[in-house]
Amino acid sequence: MIVIYFFNSIIFFMAKVVLVGYGKMLYSLIEGIKASNHEILGVFRNDRIRYSKIKLFFKDIFNPSVDYTIIKSKKLYDIKANSVNSDKFLKEIKKLNPDIIIVGSWAEKFQHKILKEIQCVNFHPALLPKNRGPNPYFWSIYLNQNVSGLTIHYMNEFFDRGDILLQEAITIDKNETGKSLKEKTTRYAKVMVKEFLDLYDKKQLQPIKQNEEFASYEPQLSDKEVVIDLNKSKEDVDRHLRALYPWAAPYVKVLRRYIKIDKYEFIELSKETKERKNYEVIDNNSNYFVLKGSDFLIKLYK
Repeated sequence: MIVIYFFNSIIFFMAKVVLVGYGKMLYSLIEGIKASNHEILGVFRNDRIRYSKIKLFFKDIFNPSVDYTIIKSKKLYDIKANSVNSDKFLKEIKKLNPDIIIVGSWAEKFQHKILKEIQCVNFHPALLPKNRGPNPYFWSIYLNQNVSGLTIHYMNEFFDRGDILLQEAITIDKNETGKSLKEKTTRYAKVMVKEFLDLYDKKQLQPIKQNEEFASYEPQLSDKEVVIDLNKSKEDVDRHLRALYPWAAPYVKVLRRYIKIDKYEFIELSKETKERKNYEVIDNNSNYFVLKGSDFLIKLYK
């Protein structure tokens, strides 16, 4: 239901919102919507699909998530369901009667029965149609892209393919990590959600179809992406390590063993080490060991 305010004969439409999401994207959207003076009718958090009803009951008492803590501190309604595609969720939506559902970080694909009932928009942390799929924070750095972004788009029954409503480019800095890129992107979300809702209220949004010619889709991280290849250049290895942080622990395979990389530093090759074979152990003591890479040495702390 859209609320209408009258000020000096000017009509303002203020859309009411339901939020679906988790983590920093969810927090930024809450802050941005609150700052825009729009009403958040309820929030559906990721805990609801991760835990059974009984486990979540005790977790919320003894070890509440940050999401739950923020929802309660903001005095927001905690929507109770086990999936966005469940009858329970649909029943909650019909009861709350929002104008729009805003999604920020979510793994489930919204089914037609939800999408036909209410307009849903997603905040995707990339410049669509590039970098569709999960964790574009990792992929945009790993693939050596100079620019990432944030795209607000209508949702349909396919991941990240709906018409684009707003976009903002975000520069990927030289020493960017997956964590720092996410922090930058979620800060943009706080500002962009206010702009989006203002345009939505005024019916000034102009949807643009995605150009499939420029589309790319990157999958969820697999075991392949967490193994560091020392045959690659120092630049490539450094970028790979930065992209993984903090999504997954990197490993290097040495003598048929996978060794987890916690703390590391690069060392320049000397004349002596330049001719050594890749993956050869150059130094080993109780605190660290040094491995030969293609054009570098890497010190791995134990």
